[in-house]
Amino acid sequence: MKTTLRIFRFLFKLLLLSYVAVVNIILISAFYVLLLAVVEWVSPSFLPGLFARYGFAHHLVCSLPFYMVLLYILYSLSPLNVWLMRMKEGYRPLGGEERIRLERLLSEMGMERKLNIYCNRDARTNAVTFGFHTIGLTGGILQTASDEELKGVISHEVGHISHYDFVYQVLLFSMQSLGYRCLYGLFLIPALFFGLAGNLVIAVVPAVRFAVVGMARLWWSLYKLLHHTIYGISRIAEVNINKYAEYRCDTYAVRYGCGEGLLSFLRRLEVAETGGKRPSFTEYIMSTHPSTEKRIVRLEKLL
Repeated sequence: MKTTLRIFRFLFKLLLLSYVAVVNIILISAFYVLLLAVVEWVSPSFLPGLFARYGFAHHLVCSLPFYMVLLYILYSLSPLNVWLMRMKEGYRPLGGEERIRLERLLSEMGMERKLNIYCNRDARTNAVTFGFHTIGLTGGILQTASDEELKGVISHEVGHISHYDFVYQVLLFSMQSLGYRCLYGLFLIPALFFGLAGNLVIAVVPAVRFAVVGMARLWWSLYKLLHHTIYGISRIAEVNINKYAEYRCDTYAVRYGCGEGLLSFLRRLEVAETGGKRPSFTEYIMSTHPSTEKRIVRLEKLL
């Protein structure tokens, strides 16, 4: 049964990536074709030889959107982007007692994987992963978590690294980000031309102003409907896959022998986060993490 569920979850994750890739590649391609058509119409001689059938320039220009996506993905996975993300969140190298403490904990865990652990001054209790071997711990979690709890948190984050969750997030975000902009461009470029034409018509026949404004609102309503439909499906699927990833990393911590520490941390986190109150239905559905209560129940069963 467990093997069947794993296969189903893997296929579901692959299906989501395929859906996002296909839909957004279509949007990117459509926007780029529209852009080239506008350039050719406005200034046919702007790029001489651009539309030659078998020329190198033709191949390069027609493939440019896909090269851009590839470069964006490679940049997002690069150490440079990881460094920028880390600096943006204020994570700095550990120093003094904190470094000694973390080195001791990693030694006690028998951690052989290469890890770069950083901290910031955020008072909240949180931990994140960047790239393939970087973990960020907030000042709040370093101050409040015990040694065993920190072991549990670190092993959970190592689970994210081991399962390459960062790569999946980069692929998903890259396609969604570029696709969103191209979908907007697909509606914006015609809107600009029709807007100019509409203003000329209104100047000549003011009585049609109501009809022109109504058409403009209908056009952007169609854009919003298409946007919310495409990315709503992506968001709901992404949220559920992320919840599964959290459960999987909790299981990883248990197998690593640090489940008790993680369970203790989650029990305190549940009270600190909600004050004993349950999240609303909307908060639960759209949250990228499962409820702490459910994670606790699941960890108790695993232990």
